[in-house]
Amino acid sequence: MTRDKRVGAIILAGGRSERLGRAKQMLPWNGRTLVEAVVEEVCRAERLAEVLLVLRRDVAEALGKRAGERLGCARIVFPDETGEGCAASYRSGLAALEESELDAVVILLADQPGVRVETIERVIAGWESSGAAIAVVRYRDREGHPLVFDRSLFTELRQLRGEKAAWKLVDRYREGVCVVEIEESMPGDIDTWEDYEASRRRGA
Repeated sequence: MTRDKRVGAIILAGGRSERLGRAKQMLPWNGRTLVEAVVEEVCRAERLAEVLLVLRRDVAEALGKRAGERLGCARIVFPDETGEGCAASYRSGLAALEESELDAVVILLADQPGVRVETIERVIAGWESSGAAIAVVRYRDREGHPLVFDRSLFTELRQLRGEKAAWKLVDRYREGVCVVEIEESMPGDIDTWEDYEASRRRGA
C-alpha cells in the first residue's frame, strides 16, 4: 500500500510592489489585507501538508509577525535579499521546506486573490494522477498559477534566477507537462492601482 503524496505550497509575497508604489500585500481586501485573504483561501486546501509564505520583512513587521511565525496556517519566511526577483523566493521557500519530505510543491501568487481552493485541489489531483513532473492550470484565456512541481525538480527550481523563473522549467519540460483545464478566465494579478481597482470591482 503506497502512502498519500505529501504536497506543500509556497505563496510568493516577497515582491517590492514597485509598480504600485506601496506594499500591495497590505492592500485592503474584504475586511482584511490582500495577503491575508490569499493565505486564507490557500489554507482551505485539504491536500496541503504544509503552507509556506515567503513575505517581505517590512510587511511581516506591519502585520506584527516574525520569521517562523504563522499567518493563518502559513509559516512565514523571508526571501533572500539578493534583488533577484521571485527566484530568491523559491530558494528561501524550498530551503524552509527541506525537512518536510514533500513529494511536490504548489506555487501560488500572493497578488492573485481570485485563485480558488477548488483550482488548487484540481491541479494537485492532475499532477498526482498523471505522474507528470509539472502540472499547470490552463484557464480559458491562458496558462497560469497554481503550478505544481514534483520533488525531482526542486534542485532545478533552486538554481533558477530572475523573474518568471518557474515558467522557464515549464518551457524546458513542456512535452511532459500535465495541463489542467479550468473553464473560467484567469484571475487577475495586482501590479498597479488600476489592477487593484479592477479586481475589487470584479470581487476577485
